[in-house]
This record gives sequence, structure tokens and C-alpha cells, in this order.
Amino acid sequence: MSTLKLSGVTSGSSIIKAPDSGSTGQTFTMPASTGTLLTTTGSAANLTAIPAAQITGALPAISGASLTNLPSKGKNLIINGAMQVAQRSTSAVAQANDSNEGYATLDRYSLEFGNNAGGTITTSKDSESPTGFGSSYKLDVTTADTSVDTNHLVFFAQCIEAQTLRSCGWDYTSASSYLTLSFWVKNSKTGIYCVAFNTYDTSRQYTAEYTISQANTWEKKTITIPGNSAITFNDDNGAGLRVHFMLANASGRYGSAGSWTSGNAWGTSNQVNFLDSTSNVGYWTGVQLEVGSVATDFEYRSYGEELALCQRYYYQYMPTFDASPLAQAHLDTATQAVGVFYYPTTMRAAPTIAFSQLSDWKIRARAAYYAPTTTAAFDITESMTGFYFNTNSSLVVGDGVQLRTVNSGGNTAKVTFSAEL
Repeated sequence: MSTLKLSGVTSGSSIIKAPDSGSTGQTFTMPASTGTLLTTTGSAANLTAIPAAQITGALPAISGASLTNLPSKGKNLIINGAMQVAQRSTSAVAQANDSNEGYATLDRYSLEFGNNAGGTITTSKDSESPTGFGSSYKLDVTTADTSVDTNHLVFFAQCIEAQTLRSCGWDYTSASSYLTLSFWVKNSKTGIYCVAFNTYDTSRQYTAEYTISQANTWEKKTITIPGNSAITFNDDNGAGLRVHFMLANASGRYGSAGSWTSGNAWGTSNQVNFLDSTSNVGYWTGVQLEVGSVATDFEYRSYGEELALCQRYYYQYMPTFDASPLAQAHLDTATQAVGVFYYPTTMRAAPTIAFSQLSDWKIRARAAYYAPTTTAAFDITESMTGFYFNTNSSLVVGDGVQLRTVNSGGNTAKVTFSAEL
């Protein structure tokens, strides 16, 4: 059979009729435009011309080796963005200069009152959340502070390691390279709020504003920040970028929205005072910071994944029964037993170790307890992977030794390991 060449008309459509058993034939309609017919031997590029509505049925197995623009796992630079993990406590009342200022409830978020700001806030993990999220970070004003002056600076924040920012793919020295922050917020107090981004290694701040338009209604917010030629991050495990969600801003810390500055700009003069009434309650969740100028879908991580990321910065050991051993050792000399306790994950740095209810912890050898009076009596040496302990009690060489709770210590004893930024 010879080759059949078809030429379209200059306007309208061309019609081809093929004979069949009927009298009218089969009709094929061709548009008056240039194109390529897709056949079983056609190029894969032709797939881009097929309307999605025309693709039905099950697709054959394909390789994903050449697929692009897919969201990568680990894109979210924020840890615990879905507000799942709360190792310390699910609720705490915080004010300036008390034990609950700083890290008190949800992992990786510190609540801070700058320069002795007044008022108190109950910070907690809460079940209130938008669709797709199981919990949120709740801030409830329990003691109001109606004045906003040079001493009133209140925010919650998360700090990201410098080496993470060095390797995340953000060209932070370029004004055309961006990070995008997205999050859900529900607040009883409407108005303008600020987010301040602070770089530790070069002391640069970027201030952004967002507006809560409707009281007590979940709203999704997006903030995009560009790089800056003055930014530098060390390639180490120190503090890199700190993201501050402002609740009240001091007049001496005002800056301009949408710009980097070398000054102390934590927010703008438009920032509302969230602490001005005990009726004010706010919720935040779904916090994501990613490379690029577009907010993509939130990266959901399992609770186990999120917990492991949090334990790089903070871990706590709580015995589940009385006379629970924390670590074991072998006596090399009468006064030195070298033992080890391994953390569930390598921590960011050698942590600070704190014993709650120190009187509940003892060193036991044979049938006797040796009660330390201070943590230093354990002679602990910290590392990033675990801690070592000695004993300065006069014991018997060759004996095994345990660092453990006393018989009643399982109810109150706790050891915490903090390597927070």
C-alpha cells in the first residue's frame, strides 16, 4: 500500500471517512492545527499533549527515575511542626525569669519574655487543630500585661542548626533565593502579628507581618523571605537561624516589614499586644519552613520520626518501676567504677544532665546503697552518644555497680539530657 498524505484545509476542520458496513462510513475529525498523532511507537514526549480527562483506566508500571519536581522527604526545616511531641510536659505556666520560661512544653519551642516582660502565659499541647492535624501549640494569657514599652518583648521560637542551613539547598546569600514559612493559626485577638528571623552568625534580622483577620477561626499563613549577601552560617552544630513568632514587641525593637537589617528589629510598630487581656487565646500548628518561594503541602512525619528528631536536642529518662537501674559499671579500683548510658539517638552536643529528686538516685554495690549528696558525686562525664559515671565510694574491686533509683524512686525520679540551642 502506498503512503497516504493528508493535508488540512486552511480553516475549519478536515473530515476523513473510512468505509464500513454502513452507508455513511466512519468519521474522523481533525483540527486545523499542527500536531503529532500519538501511536504505540510514539515519543514519550507526546504524553504531555493528552488531556487528563482522556486518560482513564489503570496506568502501566513506570519508572520514577526521571520524574522531577517531587517534594523531597526532609524538606521541612522545622522540627515538631505538627506539635506532636511534648516530652517535658503537656502544660506549664510561664513568666519572665521562672523555670518555665524557655523550653517547658512542646519540644523545640521556647517561650520567652524579653527583658523581664510582665504577664503570664499557660503554654500547652492542645487537641484543637485544623483538618489534617492532631494537635496545636496553645498559648492562653493567664495574667495580663497592658503596657508595651522597651521592656516588653514576648515570643515563642525555634532555632535551626547552622549546618542544616548550610546543606538544605538555600542560596542564602542571594536575594533571588527564598525560604518559605507556612503555618496554621487560630487566635481570639485579631490584628497584625510579626515573625522575626534572626541569623546568629551574622546578627541579621528579617521582619515579616501577617494578619489574623477573623477571631477564633483557623487561617493558613505564608511568609517568604529572600536571602541576603551579608548572611553567613557556620558549618557546625551551633545556632543558625531562629524563627520568632512575636506576641508583643518593644518600642525599641521596631523594624520595617519585608527587609533585612543589622539592628535589633524583632517586629514592627503594627504588632498587637497579645498579652493585653486574659481573654486572649491562640493556637498554632502545621509550621513548615522550606526552600523555595512557594509553600508546598505540609510534610507529615510519624510520631516516631518526630520524637527521634526532638531527642537530638532533649531526652528524658523516667523509670517505669521502683529500684530501676539507669546505668551499670564494673569497679576497676576501690574508688572508680566506669559505666556508660547510651541515649536513644546521637545528641546535638554533649548535653547538660539534670537529676530530678536527687535523693531518689543511689549507687548500689553488692547489698549496699551509697547516697550522693550532689550530682557531682556521680562524677559524670557527658558525650554526644552517652554519659560515663564513676564512684568515689570505697568499694571492692571487681564488683558490679549500678546507678539506680532507690526502692521508692520509681514514682518521682527523672533524668533529663538537654542539648538545646
